[in-house]
Amino acid sequence: MPGFWRGTIFATLLFGAGASVQAETKLDFWHSYVQPSGVTHYSFHIASYKRGIFFGSCGPSTRALQWEFDIDLAGKGPTYGKEQIRITSETRPVEVVSGTVSLGQGEITATIQLRVKISDVEREFIGNGTHSIKKLR
Repeated sequence: MPGFWRGTIFATLLFGAGASVQAETKLDFWHSYVQPSGVTHYSFHIASYKRGIFFGSCGPSTRALQWEFDIDLAGKGPTYGKEQIRITSETRPVEVVSGTVSLGQGEITATIQLRVKISDVEREFIGNGTHSIKKLR
């Protein structure tokens, strides 16, 4: 039996063919910078991953990307309105219709409550919720 199939069968037996896949949302790469105008910005990446065993073009992996966005906040905060929020997805801008991003005390959490317009359809932002901040080191 070829090695690939032997490994696949072993993984199936070890982890179970019907094992449930869990999701994970990460807010990371949190950092600040100051534009030449003197305005402080906070920037971060938010993404959702499936957790489990996946076989892709680069071989096996323990997670698979579902969606991702880059968010930039302008000003001191701790609460940012739609005019202070810029969202991009794969370098394309996403229109913020309404809502806020609020930082918890000590910048440990971020609460996202936004409505966005994607492909001319207004909807709740998929990344809404309260997320732990993982700062860029």
